[in-house]
Amino acid sequence: MGAHHPILVMLIISVVGGLGVLLVLYGTLAKNRWGINLDPVSCPRCKTALPRLYEPRSLRQAAWGGWTCPNCGAGVDKWGREVVPIAPRTIVKSEDEMRAGIRRRFIIKAPVLFCLLLLLDWTGIIGGGFPSTWGEALVQVGANVAWTLFFMVIFYFAGKYIGKRFLLPKQGSTNSG
Repeated sequence: MGAHHPILVMLIISVVGGLGVLLVLYGTLAKNRWGINLDPVSCPRCKTALPRLYEPRSLRQAAWGGWTCPNCGAGVDKWGREVVPIAPRTIVKSEDEMRAGIRRRFIIKAPVLFCLLLLLDWTGIIGGGFPSTWGEALVQVGANVAWTLFFMVIFYFAGKYIGKRFLLPKQGSTNSG
């Protein structure tokens, strides 16, 4: 049974991840809170275009998306439907301030990712288990530093691409296709 343990763990992780992907796909088609909306949204009450890049003003907005219209104060979900406002009007920040906040959060995520990778390594899920010597520990730490840098670079460039492609399109450009 011991030799099959990592396979069982990976199978469980794959099933849970697959169910999560199905939940997000269904949510996108049904336009519920689990879905992802990449289209621009306007306030249904006053037709003010809502920013794609913003700081959530409530826990609900952070978890499920949505805005409080800065113009009329209406609550708007991620699909552009009016909901009960539970947050103060959205504070409008400049694009530079928003990018600085994203960079700060990105810097905080690197140590968290490193610790998660090290924990997975030490538990034997993705590596050899807890080290028995200081040399093995240094090798594991070095490998996890390298993996953390690799993933953070991938996340950085993927985030830049997504930001340019979906969140901050060029002003005056038209989508013709």
